[in-house]
Amino acid sequence: MNAITLNLTKMKNLKLLWVIPIMITLVFTMCKKDQQEETTLPTEIEVTFAGDQVDPSNFKNDGVPNCSMEIVDYAKVVINGVEYFPEVFYLTINNVEKPYTQSIKLPYDPNVTYTVTQFLFMDDNQTPNDMSDDVIIAATPEVGSTFAGYISKPVPFTIDVLEFLKLEIPVEVICFQPDVYTSFGFDWFVVDEVTIREECFFGDLCAKNPNDYIGSLYEQQTYGLQIDMPAIAKIELYRNDNLVATFDNEDILGEGPLCVTYADYDDLVDKFDFKLFILVRDGAGFNYKPFKTWTIYDAQVIPQGSDGIVDFVLGMCAPDADFIFAPYMNLPATATYKVGGQTAPGSMGGYLDAILTNIPAGYEISNGTYASWCFDHQVTINVGATYNMDVYSSLYPELMPAVIANDNWDMANWIMNHLDWYPGYTWADIQGAFWLLDVPQWNGSASGGMPALSTLTWAQQMYDDAVAYGNEYLPLPGGWAAVIFLKQGTGNSPVIQTVFIVVDP
Repeated sequence: MNAITLNLTKMKNLKLLWVIPIMITLVFTMCKKDQQEETTLPTEIEVTFAGDQVDPSNFKNDGVPNCSMEIVDYAKVVINGVEYFPEVFYLTINNVEKPYTQSIKLPYDPNVTYTVTQFLFMDDNQTPNDMSDDVIIAATPEVGSTFAGYISKPVPFTIDVLEFLKLEIPVEVICFQPDVYTSFGFDWFVVDEVTIREECFFGDLCAKNPNDYIGSLYEQQTYGLQIDMPAIAKIELYRNDNLVATFDNEDILGEGPLCVTYADYDDLVDKFDFKLFILVRDGAGFNYKPFKTWTIYDAQVIPQGSDGIVDFVLGMCAPDADFIFAPYMNLPATATYKVGGQTAPGSMGGYLDAILTNIPAGYEISNGTYASWCFDHQVTINVGATYNMDVYSSLYPELMPAVIANDNWDMANWIMNHLDWYPGYTWADIQGAFWLLDVPQWNGSASGGMPALSTLTWAQQMYDDAVAYGNEYLPLPGGWAAVIFLKQGTGNSPVIQTVFIVVDP
């Protein structure tokens, strides 16, 4: 963890590397004089700034993080030494949403040349009546500064009132970064103390089948596809719940640390969220999926080893990392679930038969019939009915909705991976143990095709062992993990039974 102290103002790292040409519309008020139709000189000029966003990827490798834009609340414009703060609104032009400022009224004088010496887009930090915590989103660099080379017209620039018919005056702004304020030429940006901090990450991806990653960036790594590969990842950095920047290690194919630098304002309480996404197989393709969010405040650091790097592993192939995440399951976001005609037991050896459809190719589950189980002994599901379901991995409860996140999925997975402890077990033993894990707990009475608990050989023992040994259990490669199906639109309580199947993660 490295810290460098700079003197900066109380404004935050901003969101999106972007350059915005600005159109200034000059509207003169004209009037007619008597019958000669003579025109009087205008008394004022109305100036409006309109922005067009340019593709931020043009700047990705030019020394400034690739940021993400947030809504701009107002602009700060200094013209001939006078500060103006027009509010910003958005209009959709040619299917693109563009920011516009309210008009600024300037006195008309043909002998005066108006000079713009500062142009900033601002975020009011959700305190519109308090400018002390406002944040610069983007700024026009000053003449002679490092970033002046990025644009065609740095400040100061002039507006000649004789050119009022010229509707577009190009003015460009770049996403402002407090830690590189000198590159904008902003000597005035030296008020409060800021500490520039850094967190570095390095990870491993455990691939159950390395060939699943043929065609991905992993294939280009130095040693090609392996069971244990350096993780290609990205970090979204949030300060006080606002996205500041996104960092990735694609350019080095994950074969080195992914370092995130950020500004910590010493006179403010700052909350920083680091959201980790890892490039994994998604169906037949590859996408970044979320796996972990770390939250720290001010000078706190994410737990790390003696090397100063936050080590993580996705899977169970590298047990010595600072953070070990559950194995990844390549699952569809949704599926159609139908209860087969035979229940308690189903024809596949479970409590129900799950007939799955509408699953695209490439996932770890596919269209077909699976043995299925349920957790909710007080809620029913209809035989022969078809349900549109959201699909979740039982290994990541933090990514589930609250209605199922607190179910004992770790213990359910422990049971399915230790059935060899219970010779002669039946489907009813397994389902009975799951109902004992339910909250409120099953009272043991015969119900829904289930025999009474007192008649089951192993159900109580399975439950007792799962409570004793299954807390935070993660299956090893070759084991089993539940895939959960929750009816779409479910709110705070299930409307049908929460059902699941098990697959090898």
